Amino acid sequence: MKGTVFAVALNHRSQLRFWHEAFNEEPYKTPPKTPIWFIKPRNTVIHSGEIIPHPIGETVQSGATLALLVGKTARKISVQDAGQYIAGYALANEVSLPETSFYRPAIKAKCRDGFCPIGQMVKVSSVESLDIVTEINGHEVDRWSTQDLVRSAPELLAALSEFATLQEGDAILLGTPHQRITLQPADNITVKAQGFPNLENTVELAGGRP
Repeated sequence: MKGTVFAVALNHRSQLRFWHEAFNEEPYKTPPKTPIWFIKPRNTVIHSGEIIPHPIGETVQSGATLALLVGKTARKISVQDAGQYIAGYALANEVSLPETSFYRPAIKAKCRDGFCPIGQMVKVSSVESLDIVTEINGHEVDRWSTQDLVRSAPELLAALSEFATLQEGDAILLGTPHQRITLQPADNITVKAQGFPNLENTVELAGGRP
């Protein structure tokens, strides 16, 4: 990865269902009407085969997803034209500490070293009906479909390009379900989807092997 990794909160229908009542409380009193963005900075990005550090005393959670990879400069593009700007997609894992806010994702939870594994890019025309599978130590522990995303990949790209000029090499994580998988030191985690190379990482206690 040579660009900026953007990510979006509340882009899975299960998240909207979970936070339904909270949306109508103070101080907002309404659900968000536009995507809630945050950034996974360069220190978070690792590749398949590398180590996910597990900070001592913290709960670390997996968030298997897809990354849209930008192929050329995009600024104020339409949803209809978005496909021309997509180089491809890759499996990704938006690793996080537990989330307590849906409007302002916390830097402490999202931006730790190694908290954004991204796999090998694949050129596909659509990812609108794809099962994202998570395995821990060889056992399937989670499966969800991109059909449950609130906004599609082209819609997210168009929305982000409305206010940010995107460059070749930038990426957009498409979102995760509300329910996440808790990771333990020494876990081997594999993210799978049909047509994509597996994204495989090992969890290690930060500061040394457990």
